[in-house]
Amino acid sequence: MKLKFIEKIQRTSDCFSFIFKPEVDIKWQAGQYMHFSIPHNQPDDRGINRFFTISSAPFEKNIMITTRFEFEKSSTFKKALFSLEKNQIISAVGPDGEFVISEFNKSYVLIAGGIGITPYRSILLDLEFNNNLKDLEVFLLYSNRNNEIVFKDDFDRLANSYNTFKVRYIISPERLNLDLIKIAVPYYNQRIFYISGPPPLVKAVEDELVNDAISLDNIKLDYFPGY
Repeated sequence: MKLKFIEKIQRTSDCFSFIFKPEVDIKWQAGQYMHFSIPHNQPDDRGINRFFTISSAPFEKNIMITTRFEFEKSSTFKKALFSLEKNQIISAVGPDGEFVISEFNKSYVLIAGGIGITPYRSILLDLEFNNNLKDLEVFLLYSNRNNEIVFKDDFDRLANSYNTFKVRYIISPERLNLDLIKIAVPYYNQRIFYISGPPPLVKAVEDELVNDAISLDNIKLDYFPGY
C-alpha cells in the first residue's frame, strides 16, 4: 500500500506524529499496527522497515504514527522519516494486530509506559466516536519519565467529558506497580488489563498481576522495543 506524507506534528520536545493519506480507503481496528518501509541511503543495521502502531482512530481516515526522535542518536530510518517532504510516497503493509477492544460489557485498565501510549489514543477516540465510552468503564494509567505527556489534551478532554473514564499520570520517580494499580483502580482484580510500552515495564506489570492471581486470559500485551 502506498501512503502520501501529509504533515508532521511536534507533540513534545522529542515526540512527533507523522500523518499519511492512503492511496485507497483503508479500514483498521483501533489499536492495530502497520509495517512501514522508507528506502534511504546508507541504512544502518536496523534497515529500512519498522512496525508502528496507528495512533489515529479509524474515523480520522488518515494514518498517523507517533514516535520519539533522539535527533543525532536516532536510527537512519528515524532520520529518513523525520526528513520526509510533503507529498512524498512511502509504502506500508497491514493493518494487523489483536491489541483491540471488541467487547463492550467489560471494564478495562489501560496501562502505558512512554511511547506505548499510542494505541490508546486510537482506542479511546474510537470508543467515543462509536458512542461506547459513555457506558464502558475505562481506567488509563500512563507512566512517563517527565511531565511531557503525549496526547494529554485528548485524554484530559475525555476525562472531563465522561465520568466512566479516569486517567492517572505517573511521572518518574513515581513507579507504576501493583500497589499503585490497587490505589487507582477500584476492584482492580475484576478488570481486563491492556499493557503497552517498553518490554521491561510490560513484563514487570504482567508478572505482578499474574502473581496476584489475575488470569492471563484477562491480560493483553503490546511491546514497544524501540525503533
